[in-house]
Amino acid sequence: MNILILNWRDRDHPQAGGAEVHLYEIFGRLVKKGHQVILLTTRFKGGAEIDNHDGIQVLRWGRTFFFNWEAPLLIRRLLKRTPIDCIIDDVNKIPFFTPLWIKKKPSGVLFHHLFGKTIYELTAWPFGFYIEIMEALCGRVYRAVQCCTVSSSTAFELVAKGFDERNITIIENSVDTGRYTPEAQVVKEPDLLLYTGRLKRYKNLELLLAALRDLQTKGKKLRLAIAGAGDDEERLKKLSADLGIAASVSFLGFVDEQTKIDLYRRSIAFVNPSLKEGWGITSIEANACGTAVIANNVPGLRDSVRDGVSGILFKENDRADLVAAIIRITADAPFRTKLENGGLAWAQSFSWEQSAQRMEQWLKKVTTASGTRPA
Repeated sequence: MNILILNWRDRDHPQAGGAEVHLYEIFGRLVKKGHQVILLTTRFKGGAEIDNHDGIQVLRWGRTFFFNWEAPLLIRRLLKRTPIDCIIDDVNKIPFFTPLWIKKKPSGVLFHHLFGKTIYELTAWPFGFYIEIMEALCGRVYRAVQCCTVSSSTAFELVAKGFDERNITIIENSVDTGRYTPEAQVVKEPDLLLYTGRLKRYKNLELLLAALRDLQTKGKKLRLAIAGAGDDEERLKKLSADLGIAASVSFLGFVDEQTKIDLYRRSIAFVNPSLKEGWGITSIEANACGTAVIANNVPGLRDSVRDGVSGILFKENDRADLVAAIIRITADAPFRTKLENGGLAWAQSFSWEQSAQRMEQWLKKVTTASGTRPA
């Protein structure tokens, strides 16, 4: 099968995240099974126009702010020289609406999450409104094509926007449990909390910083390691200083995978206060390393965290409940051990190999489904 994927970024892009991890973990395995995969994406400084990652051909032809409008022309340019069996819109920002422009090729759409109102935490009002309108059009443009998403929460949102639930397939994100593992020789640091991920406003890290201040006023001396980079970093550093907790917060910036695994293993708990996620792959990574998770009870995170089994879901954006969850996990060793063991079993139920097999079956549905054209 010759597969063309559209995504705003590839894994080498400075702002690559979980969606790009998903792309390479899944489609890299499909390449090994004999499929041809081409990724059409955007340029960035220092990135070659044509590249190859694990057998995936990467074409960095698009411009950052205009890629969705350029995509139809770029696809037609590619089709003149390369046979393509299906086109997949890998949507984690602005949708491409390929079925609207390219009607002679079967197409499908992959959604990681929808921004909804949280987009205004991420960008200025005019651009946020533009994205909100584009998301509102998704149900109309994509309603007759095969759709794949990573969680029940996102599937529910898609149905609410007009998608036919019969066309939706859920394939959860997974984790490399051969690499993300506990390590018996690594001793957990009882005062170390961890967050990993991009530093964006919608990640809601100010809630975690305020909770850390509250814990310190209660006499609970804890440290917080923040591993990741993003445009919210300077604001968060200033907020840490304003709250009087700067000495207890380490901003580590981007870290490599092995450093991240070491942090998961050493931390007493992984905390994710994000306002919304598509799935929350970092929750599964932490569990796979033998670490309990504390997460906001919001779409995506409530899918990747089993409350009372792999971690604790605190009441949505409730700082007092977050503080209580941190106190319980750090103070109640038997309960924490239960979550660590439960989280490890939960993480081991996910496999990129199985996800890739399910994706292969879904792609066959895309290429054979009669409803691949918008009505």
